[in-house]
Amino acid sequence: MRKHIAFCFVIPIFIFFCLAAVLPAQAIEFAPPLFKDTSYAAKYVSQSISDPVSVEAGTTKEVVVKIKNIGTATWYSNGNNFVSAYTVNPNYHKSVFAGALWVGKDQPVKISGTAKPGQTAEIKIKLYAPAKTGDYKEYFYLAAENKTWIKSSYFYLKIKVVPAKSLAAGSQPAGDVAGNSGAGQQDEASQVNTEYQSNLLAFSARKVEAAGGQQVHFIVRYLNNGTVAWKNYLWQEAGSLAVGDLNIASVSKISIADQSWLSVNKIKTETRAVAPGEPLEIAFDFRAPAKKGEYTARFQLTANDHTLDGGTLELPVTVTADAPVGYQDPVFISNRTLINEPAIRVGLYKATDTVQVKSPTPYNVYSGGELKGILPAEELATLDYNGGIYTFKSSSMNFNSSSSIRLIPDDMSYYFILSNYDRELSWKGAKNFNAYRGVMEFVYSPKSDAPFVVDELPLDEYVAGIGETSNGAAMEYIKALLVAARTYAYYQMNNGVSADKRTFDVVATTADQLYLGYYSEVLMPRVVQAEQATYGYMVTYNDTPVITPYFGHSDGRTRSWTEVWGGTQKPWLQSVETPYDSDLSMFGHGVGMSCNDAAHRADKDAWTYEQILNYYYQGSQAEKIY
Repeated sequence: MRKHIAFCFVIPIFIFFCLAAVLPAQAIEFAPPLFKDTSYAAKYVSQSISDPVSVEAGTTKEVVVKIKNIGTATWYSNGNNFVSAYTVNPNYHKSVFAGALWVGKDQPVKISGTAKPGQTAEIKIKLYAPAKTGDYKEYFYLAAENKTWIKSSYFYLKIKVVPAKSLAAGSQPAGDVAGNSGAGQQDEASQVNTEYQSNLLAFSARKVEAAGGQQVHFIVRYLNNGTVAWKNYLWQEAGSLAVGDLNIASVSKISIADQSWLSVNKIKTETRAVAPGEPLEIAFDFRAPAKKGEYTARFQLTANDHTLDGGTLELPVTVTADAPVGYQDPVFISNRTLINEPAIRVGLYKATDTVQVKSPTPYNVYSGGELKGILPAEELATLDYNGGIYTFKSSSMNFNSSSSIRLIPDDMSYYFILSNYDRELSWKGAKNFNAYRGVMEFVYSPKSDAPFVVDELPLDEYVAGIGETSNGAAMEYIKALLVAARTYAYYQMNNGVSADKRTFDVVATTADQLYLGYYSEVLMPRVVQAEQATYGYMVTYNDTPVITPYFGHSDGRTRSWTEVWGGTQKPWLQSVETPYDSDLSMFGHGVGMSCNDAAHRADKDAWTYEQILNYYYQGSQAEKIY
């Protein structure tokens, strides 16, 4: 049975039935909204920048607000009842600080991750300063989507917009930091290419409820908000996922594909002229995932073969019942069976001193296979290793063990912070990259004769945290780089030292790839967007993922594998011309993709990421592996 969703404009709608007085930490200056479900309650904790928040006109600045969940309901960042901030006083007003990365003009951001009762949530608000200088005050309340405003979650930001300063001469960093990978470290400015921008005007519904496998008819309408006319478009699935209490590991493959699609992820494409300022309406079908639970269906709009900023749609989907016995996902003609997303182990650093770790969310602490207890949110733990014995100490737990120590979260999107680990990069600004998603393991490495801190996480979470490009680079170049990076990592996982003889798959430095983790995602949201748009895609040659080196820039041509490293010829790694490198000298090993040349191909020649990859890795294809 097809499920029809009535078309509606993107206007937040909440229905409330009772009024409750609140007294939040910040004194409220207006009548509070209504609270329908008092199992949702909050307490303001802090903000990362004290009021007034100073920001230059025309620039952006991020403020992280922390609010504690003091209710009995768990807060989620996805699903039907995701928690986010809305503007208030008046409710749902359009903020002058809204920008491309806001959920809506009145809705800056969802919370980061999940916050169970007693945990503290982070609300990371990106302020886009208007041209007019002066003093502003913006008011916010948290809400559980489609359910209730959250009692006592009120907070405000005092913002001072000051005149913009001109960029000092020579402030753009030069050179290249990558070893094997060789990607350049461009300035992480907030400004992005304005040619390919879009704005979601309307869609059928804010959420979908359907039985497993049921067909859903849906409509979206986007505005060409850029400066270039769209000559064609592609609407595609972009990595849908399970959320909430549904264990993603229990789902072999999350599929929302419908038989009307062009392939397992490409939904619809059309040649159509859409001028700047004109809308584009797309009607399509998808199917609810087969297993009962909460999901987020992800879609991405591409025009002129460029991924559009603002073109991502995340749609909460509730599957009310498992699909009927015998139900099968639509089958597309392909020689490849998709695999489950693998986990990668990243060697962060050799621990020559004690390790201090904490997290804004609780972590389960294991020694070997034994659960030792739970490290509460924000509680600092110290880990040490001496003479074959591991030591764990915190205010709530102490133990010694001969087995490695693993800190495992309930959700792999959670992150831990290495409090006494300093990892600053001059060209990235005053940021310490010491936070990483997933599992932290403290384990002795026989090869190094020392303990290591290892980050174990899903492969695409790793890809999202790679810091080898600029947030402002051409989107197709970013996508090409991330597909190459994903492929390189996957190759190392499967073709490096055998799993039983290695402590980790890759290192976090440019000896493999520059992995900076969670704070890199915060700093470079367009890189995360590119990761989602290419989820699971890798470079293949003869249907097999291959090694994909890349580097900073050449002297006019790349080098073949044997020319640099000898050994057996790799046919996809041949010497090709790099005209945008013609006035430069070689920086890096010279094999594979020249990042400088590729970035210019995307920006100046409008090459797609598939064209870029096929050029530098001759005879290859970009294929979806998981």
